[in-house]
Amino acid sequence: MLSESALREIVKAKIAQDEQLGQQVGGSGHLGFVSYEIKRISKPKKIKTDEFEGWEITYDYTTIVETEFTMYPDNPPDKYKYRKRIILNDNGIIIREFERKSTK
Repeated sequence: MLSESALREIVKAKIAQDEQLGQQVGGSGHLGFVSYEIKRISKPKKIKTDEFEGWEITYDYTTIVETEFTMYPDNPPDKYKYRKRIILNDNGIIIREFERKSTK
């Protein structure tokens, strides 16, 4: 089974692949910055089907969108919460992923 730090690195890489992180310029030319925060990574659960055998991981994260207009407390950044489920093989390679779901 993979270590917690290895799982965290896999999840971080997957979020970076799925989201448009970093500095952004909107259609109106305004600047923004997208970052994320991992809320939870489940303990790996061994699963076996006719198609594959692996470790199921569910993780929750929040993307944070800050713009040049972000100002606390009156205009905080936009936050979007998500849950994603993936299945890893014993080497930590993603062999299946499921659609990301918004969690409000």
